[in-house]
Amino acid sequence: METPDLQIKRIVLDRMERCSVCHHSFVAEDIHVISRKSDMWMMVVECSECQGRNFVAAVLNDGDPTEAQLALRRLSESGVKDHLPNATSTPALPKVSVDDVLDIHEFLGDFDGDFHRLFAQG
Repeated sequence: METPDLQIKRIVLDRMERCSVCHHSFVAEDIHVISRKSDMWMMVVECSECQGRNFVAAVLNDGDPTEAQLALRRLSESGVKDHLPNATSTPALPKVSVDDVLDIHEFLGDFDGDFHRLFAQG
């Protein structure tokens, strides 16, 4: 017999088969339960290939869908790093400068679109 965790994860997997970014197939291990109440579970589905994240609320029994939408909005605004196991903060990258934009503009002006050749040079 399946545990409630696995049952909920299977339902989520039935509705979200693939990552919307890279189309990698999700598996149960990609789903992280971050909050569990009697009427609503909050989850993050994280792609193991591209690390794209989707917030999911499973409304159970007589749960309030409007409350779930508000909870998802709060979660997406606050971020999820504190809720995920093994989450690490990424170092801040330098901001894109005006010179960076001009450099890429000049590069693209002469670029023929051959990415294979471009990356083979590296």
